[in-house]
Amino acid sequence: MALSDYLCKEAICMDLAPRKRDDAVRALLETLVAAGSLPAGALGRALTAILEREKLGSTAIGCGVAVPHARLEELDRILVAFGFSAEGVEFRALDSQPVHEVFVIIAPKGQAAQYLEVMQRITHLVQNSDFRRFLAHTKSSDDVISLIQEMDA
Repeated sequence: MALSDYLCKEAICMDLAPRKRDDAVRALLETLVAAGSLPAGALGRALTAILEREKLGSTAIGCGVAVPHARLEELDRILVAFGFSAEGVEFRALDSQPVHEVFVIIAPKGQAAQYLEVMQRITHLVQNSDFRRFLAHTKSSDDVISLIQEMDA
């Protein structure tokens, strides 16, 4: 399993504009809808599920990275969107720092093992300072996918 298999190329946003967590998550979910990966009717449920998960504790894991995630019944595969914010998003991070890199994961409820593996792969990658530095300098969705393919070995 490769993380790039789940990352939707059309749901990579290198100029994530919203400065607030809820708006940034919504914007990334909208990229999944626009890409045809997430049904439009599921956007509200996906957003609600992610925000309910956030109530349990922030998914901002430090070093300017957040991995908001949730599971939905109606999906048949795991979806990952990515957004980069040069200005940063207020995500209520434990380190009180703004988030610049946001990976949104939406998964079907029946794929717990794959869901955990995708989360582990992202967590492993973003703990690597070289990965975060290179990711901050990518310019396109192709660059993001190439970097992930190269470093997710």
